[in-house]
Amino acid sequence: MGAGQSTQAGDQVISAPEPSTSVQFSPSLVSRLSSPATEQSTEKHSSTDEIVRRRLAAESAHIRAQEAEILQSISAALEKENLDREKPGMSSEVLGRDIEEVREKVERMRKERAAREGEGVQRAREGVVRCYKEKSDRPLDCWKEVEAFKQEVGKLEQAFVKSLQ
Repeated sequence: MGAGQSTQAGDQVISAPEPSTSVQFSPSLVSRLSSPATEQSTEKHSSTDEIVRRRLAAESAHIRAQEAEILQSISAALEKENLDREKPGMSSEVLGRDIEEVREKVERMRKERAAREGEGVQRAREGVVRCYKEKSDRPLDCWKEVEAFKQEVGKLEQAFVKSLQ
């Protein structure tokens, strides 16, 4: 049984009777053994390259996702830090409310002043303003209106002083 197989390979392998001689293979055996190995190694090499490419792409996508996550957490931390650092009186909402309060106070003060001044002072002031607008090139001609205003203010001052006594 085994003798039949060894006779077929016998023409391809030459063995020497002496142990000091080297073994030689026929060129057909070498070409037959090397050609499928080359094809397999090429296929193996290309499949290995494809596996490496896939792994690199997956790892790159994973790293990009981690990077985006880290950037988002850093942005959130910086935003929180800026909000914590902001003083309570420095936010735009608080400043807007403060400005509105100041405007309301100014309007109240104007109304109170107008009510305290009386009708005569208001008319005298309007007369001075009208005169200055009409005679912008000759403001010294408004001396009569200015004197009338001074008299009305003097009357108001005297009334105030009497109210304090």
